[in-house]
Amino acid sequence: MPTSSKKSSYYDTDIDVEARFQAAVSRLSLKPMPPFVQGNRSAPIPTVSEAELQNMTRKLFEEVEAQCAYYTEKLGNDVMWVLEWLKAYWSAWSGGVQEDLVRLTVDENCVYKDPLCFGRNMTSVQEFIDYNIAFFDASPDMAYYLIPGEVSLQVGPTGDVIFMGRYVGCGHWDNPLRMYPFTPGAPAIPGTGAYIQGYPVDRYHLDAKTHKVIRGETLYDPFELLQIQKLMPADTSLAFKALVKGGQVATPAIRLARKLPFVSNH
Repeated sequence: MPTSSKKSSYYDTDIDVEARFQAAVSRLSLKPMPPFVQGNRSAPIPTVSEAELQNMTRKLFEEVEAQCAYYTEKLGNDVMWVLEWLKAYWSAWSGGVQEDLVRLTVDENCVYKDPLCFGRNMTSVQEFIDYNIAFFDASPDMAYYLIPGEVSLQVGPTGDVIFMGRYVGCGHWDNPLRMYPFTPGAPAIPGTGAYIQGYPVDRYHLDAKTHKVIRGETLYDPFELLQIQKLMPADTSLAFKALVKGGQVATPAIRLARKLPFVSNH
């Protein structure tokens, strides 16, 4: 993406954040979508058009600007930089991973977690980049759109900010999705070409001095993704019931193992 000589208001950079944001919010990336998303889920979810998703995102940014202005003008906490952080950070995922914007908005030693980490933490911006590249490799037309009314920020006594938001993550899952450590050769969930329309929640802890993410987490329902892809059976199916019953059969052995003093994994 091109840069200009216009200096950012809050970052020591010559990246024109506003220009990058306007390009990102106008970009269309999704391939033709089905009218509904279901797979093996219990009920179909109507597909939201990309034009509507764009409009939702524009409205969301207006809401965030109003929240930042309220904190700044009414409460005396200058957090207008959060709006620029969000514009730069959201633009970092426009048509793939824009590494310059990621490094602009995420701390070098950021600690981050995703369900596909299986309880582990990512502990650097490079691991965070590898993690996001894995999603775009699995779904090249992937796009993220923010939902109005479902974003909030909390300002701490030191000026640090906790930013939380729910968004639509969508795209066609065409290729394998790598899991932790997200690099080539890592275990991967196969792609079936299904159109995914999920609703994750992200939490970010932003440093007041650097205006960067120092830790965070993405939360979503992995069952939903697998059932939309039909890689996991429906909850009403015989296959799912057999899977649950298999877990019940194994329970006594697991309980016994937990009581043994030489078993360290509890």
